[in-house]
Amino acid sequence: MEELKLAIGDIIVGIDIGTSKVSTVVGEVNNFNQIEVICSTKCKCNGVRKGKIVSEEEVAVAIAKTIQEAEEEANLKINSAYVTIPGKYVTIVQNSTVKELKDKYTGISAKDVSAAINQVKDIEMPDGQTLIDIVPDKFILDDGKEVNDPIGSLSSHFTLSAQIILAEKTYVRQLYTIFKKAAIEIDGIVPSTLAERNLILDANELTDNVMILNIGAGNTEIGVFAGATFIYTNTIPLGGDNITNDIALVLNISLEEADKLKKQYG
Repeated sequence: MEELKLAIGDIIVGIDIGTSKVSTVVGEVNNFNQIEVICSTKCKCNGVRKGKIVSEEEVAVAIAKTIQEAEEEANLKINSAYVTIPGKYVTIVQNSTVKELKDKYTGISAKDVSAAINQVKDIEMPDGQTLIDIVPDKFILDDGKEVNDPIGSLSSHFTLSAQIILAEKTYVRQLYTIFKKAAIEIDGIVPSTLAERNLILDANELTDNVMILNIGAGNTEIGVFAGATFIYTNTIPLGGDNITNDIALVLNISLEEADKLKKQYG
């Protein structure tokens, strides 16, 4: 994602709307500029089926409940949050741009980087899609050197390679309607597997070619990364509940017993 400017003590809230539950996590920026989880709440919710929101009201109520519990647990007021979006609603567009600099010897500034990010998002928008995020991927200087942070580097120009993250307008509109009902503003919308990447991969894996599979109750989220490049995401409408149902059917037992067996024997 576009880099957040965080200060010690800042509060970041994230909400995930799953098939079986809504989860809210509250984090605080610590002295090492890391986000430290201070509380996590969840609420059962039947407002989503096969990745589609079928009851906005039920999802809004679940969000409001997790927020209320988080506020009580963390002893703070929550006004806004980031929310995840399933891969099935996301399109990734690879794009690059060249930013020319007036003077090679003044060094690349934060303003130059911001200008390049504004340039790289200038694409022809497909029908029914809206921009939700920009993920800067590579900065390449005029000598061909690749850097993670170009600020301060001496270069006559630099190339920014980035992923433009688009999402279906109808789903995004639903999210804003739901969050308005829950009296919470949306800080940003993030693809599920992109949000998970830095949490579940170690430093070495962040440069590998990796596929992330997150098996939920009713959906499996897929994210594919070629090193730092986010190249593919999607949702398969199968999850843990399908396994539970199969066990119950084959062994002729209740769903509760089947779920216990699944968890016990993996």
